[in-house]
Amino acid sequence: MIIKDEIYGMVGFDDFERRIIDTPDFQRLRRIKQMSFTNLVYPGANHTRFEHSLGTAHLSSLIAGRLGLDEEACRKVKLYGLLHDVGHTAFSHEGEDVLAPLIGDHEKLGEGRMVSGPLADVLKENYRPEEITGLGKQKEGQIISSDIGSDRMDYLKRDALNTGVAYGVIDIDRIVHTLVMEGDELAIGEGGLEAAESLLIARFMMFSAVYLHHTVRIATAMLSKAITLSLEDGAVNAGDFRELTDDDAIAAMSRSKRAKPYMDGLLGRKLYKEAFSFPGSGKHGKDAEHSAKELGERLGCEVILDRPHQFSKSIGFRVKTRAGLRPITELSGLVLSLEKAEESRMRALVLVPPGKRDEAGKLALKLFG
Repeated sequence: MIIKDEIYGMVGFDDFERRIIDTPDFQRLRRIKQMSFTNLVYPGANHTRFEHSLGTAHLSSLIAGRLGLDEEACRKVKLYGLLHDVGHTAFSHEGEDVLAPLIGDHEKLGEGRMVSGPLADVLKENYRPEEITGLGKQKEGQIISSDIGSDRMDYLKRDALNTGVAYGVIDIDRIVHTLVMEGDELAIGEGGLEAAESLLIARFMMFSAVYLHHTVRIATAMLSKAITLSLEDGAVNAGDFRELTDDDAIAAMSRSKRAKPYMDGLLGRKLYKEAFSFPGSGKHGKDAEHSAKELGERLGCEVILDRPHQFSKSIGFRVKTRAGLRPITELSGLVLSLEKAEESRMRALVLVPPGKRDEAGKLALKLFG
């Protein structure tokens, strides 16, 4: 089967992989947006987990071949890349923040689909499910999960393309051709240092300008509130999210009397407004929760305190040099400056209904200080 991908051009899948793709478990990913409600800010961000999974599989296969893995190992790595997101619930990571403590994260849910159900039935024709799910704990799993792995490279490139921003410039070919497996660790050769820096710059800019854009954060905070209230109301059960697509979940949550105002706001782009913000290193514990509650009581409305988000996990990959493997943070002052910039941009947001912003801003200044 040949598929025309917007990034890689023609990519191929054999008959077994095609049958995996055609299972209901995998086809469900067509109806789960990669970036949830980010399209309220960037209208083109309507791509799904489906095409990201196909792209990650293709890129994983290229990397595995470049590293010299044998044919069977390459097949397993490609399948692992193909299925790495098959467990995502509705709204992708934005829904997972609320749901993971209740039903598990997408990795755990994905393993469940590979062990039991229609997808598992096809997978078991050629493999024991553990041969694929277990790759995440083996060195080959780094091909997908590393900071310089296929998952990250694909989503940064694909998200930038679909949002129309100019921040996802990544020299994928250079990175792929300079990756090395040193013992049990995926690293990059010294000749790929600049390409790796470019990837990290793209990551920083995408988080700063897109993923954590203040309006995207507001939409995500409203979504989290709606999910929580619809679960409390019993309009939907946490377990139902294992099967719900985005549209299914929106319909179910809109039946909740308490969640409906938030869903109506999201669907009509009538979003909460930022009344106040403060640095993530500032007043950010129980005092902030108490101040938000008091602010809501004075205003007579719901106030949402959106805590600052980490841009991403710490940069952990290493570079192969003549002196051995060295952390990229030791070789690149640019990477160190990015980490400092990330910390400086983390802010907590105090969010209120649109008509309350002016009044809330004055009160919040007194309450939060």
